[in-house]
Amino acid sequence: MGKPTGFMEFEREAVPYRDPLERLGDYEEINTRPDEDHLKTQGARCMDCGVPFCQSAN
Repeated sequence: MGKPTGFMEFEREAVPYRDPLERLGDYEEINTRPDEDHLKTQGARCMDCGVPFCQSAN
């Protein structure tokens, strides 16, 4: 479980997309690979509330 107040302390940060010209040459993921610090910070925002769709961007 993350920090119960993490969603108030840390802003939501989307993972940026790779450059479109770079993506044309392969079938890899369209998002960049976030570093471990980014993943830990975003994971700390989780309140483990049971809402299944909270991770969607919309």
